[in-house]
Formats: sequence, C-alpha cells, structure tokens
Amino acid sequence: MTQTANPPFLFRVCYSDTDAAGFVYHARYLEIFERSRSEWLQQRGLSPTKLINEFGILLPVREITMNFHRPGRLDDLLSIDQVIEHRGRTQIAVKQTAKRITAGAEPELIASALLHIVCVDTTSLKPKGLPDWLFAAEQSSPDLEA
Repeated sequence: MTQTANPPFLFRVCYSDTDAAGFVYHARYLEIFERSRSEWLQQRGLSPTKLINEFGILLPVREITMNFHRPGRLDDLLSIDQVIEHRGRTQIAVKQTAKRITAGAEPELIASALLHIVCVDTTSLKPKGLPDWLFAAEQSSPDLEA
C-alpha cells in the first residue's frame, strides 16, 4: 500500500542548521523530517499529545535508514514529502524525502529516509493496532470514531 501524504512541508535552511562547511548538518535532517511528520498529524487535527492523552498511543521510530544525495546549504528551500510505503497492523514504513526547490528548475533530491514506526500502548508499551482513522484522507474528528 503506497499512500501520499498531505502537501509537502516547506523548510528554509537557516544558519543553525549548517555545519562549519556551510552544509546542512546530517543530524538536522532527523529534526526536519520529524517536523514534517508533526505537521502531517496537525493537518489531521492531531498531535503527539492528543494521541497520548486521548487515544493512549505512542508512535516511536523503531528503525531509520538515511541516504544523503547532495549537500543542502544555507538559505535552501526544502520540500519535505512523505509516503507511506507499507502499513501493517501495528507498524508503518514511511519514506521521507528532502528536495531543494529552486525557481525554474526541477526539485533536486538532497536526502531521503525510510522510517519504521510502531504504534504502542502508552501504559504497557506493547504494540497496539494502528487506528484506521489516522490514515483517513480527510481527518475531521477522531473523537467520534475512537
């Protein structure tokens, strides 16, 4: 099952994102991708706090593989996409990409990651089934469906 997420998350590289050579520091991509996933939840009327307090679930990253294709630089505008490549009962595999957006040019792949995210119960920390409403195209009110 491949599913495209909402519109891309846009991120402008600032000075604190770069290393001594002026390139985006490799670990910053983890934070940028995390912000993108957080925005994905927000667009569905959700947040990590709401998932914990109202639905009793956590969505920790179990495994991540990253590839760095080209260096990102100060002032780059990055478009972050995410695609759910596989969805199991308690886990999802999400591919995220960071592409440099330049006027008049095709987006250029800068970094990519494949994340394996597991759904766990907040109390027992044991795997828990992923709720279907989390992946609905138009999320209105999960409170009604939970």
